Amino acid sequence: MAIKVLIKRHFKADHLDTASKILIRARYEAMKMEGYIASETWQGLHAPSWITVVSMWQSPEDWNHWYNSLQRRDLLMELENIMTEGEVIELYAMGFQQAV
Repeated sequence: MAIKVLIKRHFKADHLDTASKILIRARYEAMKMEGYIASETWQGLHAPSWITVVSMWQSPEDWNHWYNSLQRRDLLMELENIMTEGEVIELYAMGFQQAV
């Protein structure tokens, strides 16, 4: 089951260039992981300090492997230094399943 993961982060306004560089490195590391499909980075139109990364994975297990990896933890430590609050992560399954 393919999933999409939304990661919302709010950065200090004067650190957006640094955030961009770290997020690019994170994407390259994620691309090496099994189950990675694609990702996009979105910047808030009216609040440019809000950055959302939307990534697609082949399975929740693949995402969890990346989420718990040392590479991601190291990159997150760098990001946390320039964020105003913790990241918010939301997982979504492809399609729609009506509740029974």
